[in-house]
Amino acid sequence: MRILQHHAEFIEYQPIEKEIELAEPTEKKLTRFENIVVLFTCVEKNDNKEMVKRVVKDLKQYLEKLKINEVLIYPFAHLSRDLANPSDALEIIKELERQTKNLGIQTYRAPFGWTKQYSLKIKGHPLAETAKIYTPEAEGEKIDVKEITKRLGKRPVLEKEKLSEHDHRIIGQQLDLYSFHEVGPGMVFFHHKGMILRNILEEFSRKVQLERGYQEVSTPLLLDKTLWEISGHAEHYKDLMFFTELEGREFAIKPMNCPGAILIFKTKTRSYKDLPMRLAEFGLVHRNELSGVLSGLLRVRALTQDDAHIFVTPEQLEEELLNVINLVDYFYKTFSFPYTVELSTRPENYMGELEIWDRAESALKEALKKREIEFKINPGEGAFYGPKIDFHIKDSLDRKWQLATVQIDFQMPERFDINYIDERGKPHRPVIIHRAIYGSLERFIGILVEHYQGKFPLWLSPIQVRILSISDENVEYAEEIVKRLKENNIRVELDSENATLEYKIRNAQLQKIPYMLIVGKKEEENRTVTIRTRDGIVNYNIKLEDFIKQLNEEIKQFK
Repeated sequence: MRILQHHAEFIEYQPIEKEIELAEPTEKKLTRFENIVVLFTCVEKNDNKEMVKRVVKDLKQYLEKLKINEVLIYPFAHLSRDLANPSDALEIIKELERQTKNLGIQTYRAPFGWTKQYSLKIKGHPLAETAKIYTPEAEGEKIDVKEITKRLGKRPVLEKEKLSEHDHRIIGQQLDLYSFHEVGPGMVFFHHKGMILRNILEEFSRKVQLERGYQEVSTPLLLDKTLWEISGHAEHYKDLMFFTELEGREFAIKPMNCPGAILIFKTKTRSYKDLPMRLAEFGLVHRNELSGVLSGLLRVRALTQDDAHIFVTPEQLEEELLNVINLVDYFYKTFSFPYTVELSTRPENYMGELEIWDRAESALKEALKKREIEFKINPGEGAFYGPKIDFHIKDSLDRKWQLATVQIDFQMPERFDINYIDERGKPHRPVIIHRAIYGSLERFIGILVEHYQGKFPLWLSPIQVRILSISDENVEYAEEIVKRLKENNIRVELDSENATLEYKIRNAQLQKIPYMLIVGKKEEENRTVTIRTRDGIVNYNIKLEDFIKQLNEEIKQFK
């Protein structure tokens, strides 16, 4: 059984038409609920009524944390392809409804077997969206090693008929950037060209941050569970975490990088002269997302966050917030992303004192006003440890994405008991600014692929130039050009295949390579090249030195 829990600000739904003969009788009217937990429920083969007890037990604990007592059970078959037959599914959903009501929970149920149109707004706190998978408890299950090995050897296949040609999964496969495999659901396998793109993004970020006083760090993937109890994640975020045990100790795979950065801060006595202290990390984190909501690079279980944790004195807070906002602005202008800004305030399930929250929200507002940035306020949508600013970019397909986030945190310094020493030798609590710009690097790459439709600007293109030799006689000159371009840090490859020029050009265009250099007898004699762009513009008799100069200028301008 697969469950997707949403703490909804509201949900509206309306039955449209029957999907199956077993569909329950209902009116085609619009129904609305507010401040309710929506239980998107999918019943799979081999599910049974015994599993319902586990679902209800977890649900009760979830509701107690949220301090609400209303649930909408919403049959939702789209979370799985291994569905139970409709009659069995309906019986289990009815059992879920019965047991929930028996616990005194105010329970509603959307009709089974209908295509429904719905609108949903989810609360902004970390527990507002959680996923669970329940499987039958069985013993002695046998593993068919031969069958598994055979399946592992299969080439991953995308269901292209269900995906748009603009989808990053289709484009990524065409350009050999990455792939997805059953053995790692929600995890990305980056190929060589995908790693080139990823490394370019990391190096760009690394260079910009080092120029602005950031220190790069790296923290472990697996950490003792007590650390996450101190940080509050074990309480507020546990449904999205992976846990394991080693030598009698409980560990968790990190879902966020913040506690690791704080431990680095704590390794020595810090002076006010050390602040602001800006610790940046490309940190791999894992989150236990439900398989039914995974979506290529855009929704994953393993993701790399371009995190920074900035430790400041209260007096430095506003100026450092302005520095971060300016940095985000620089990044998004580089990628030609227009953006809007939203300020998310204290959620219901918050940690800490009200007065501290008011101070943090006020600081964010003042920084945005000084930067003269218009912003929308999202009441109750902040993180459990602090309010935040979210940046929403718009891509070339006119879609909005939430990427960068800036959060103020007065809570973690208290929980981890960290201090700096002021000019009088007295200890004081620093404030932590949590900051990400790409957000998830994987998600950012997926957005970039769709934004450019694979036609990356020159500086981002995994392969910037492809040399096309007209015949075998020209290969030696072509190899000389390859060497010259590599000496100038141009990413280049040679197509010396025994094929027609038209065939080679078409292959380069399908790979969306920015420039093709055609090398034949005439070019070799004149020590020049013929340049063809991926858009079909051709320039003849160009000196290689002039072309290299043009490329370097284009790369410098991020074009």
